[in-house]
Amino acid sequence: MNRYRGWIIALIGGVIAILLGLVLVSAGTNAVRYVRENYTPVANDSNTFECRGDKAATVADISAHERPDANGQQDQTEFLRYGDDVILVGPSGAMTCRVQLDENSRALRSGGFLFLGGAFGPRSPASSSGGSSGGFGAK
Repeated sequence: MNRYRGWIIALIGGVIAILLGLVLVSAGTNAVRYVRENYTPVANDSNTFECRGDKAATVADISAHERPDANGQQDQTEFLRYGDDVILVGPSGAMTCRVQLDENSRALRSGGFLFLGGAFGPRSPASSSGGSSGGFGAK
């Protein structure tokens, strides 16, 4: 038994470290979840929330929680991209500042945010082989 004691302790320590890592990753920083849990929803809209202070303070708060993959601005609205999710912060109607969640954004995947630059362009289709689609000049 003494011969294997070090290996058993190392194995148990490794398993504990892996479990702790999984717990930390599952409770990780998700900007969409952060907004849902920490911002006040606007009546009758599950994806629109009130800002905390002005637009700049709200963008700074969300970005401090999780750094966006890309961000851009169009008119008075700031766009924060997190994978396929987009968070819009800016004025809307009578509201001087609101936070709008666009989860699993179809507009992002279809190129609806191309005006914000390449980081907001559509991604390659999941079924793409990465090769040429044929046509003139194809090898």
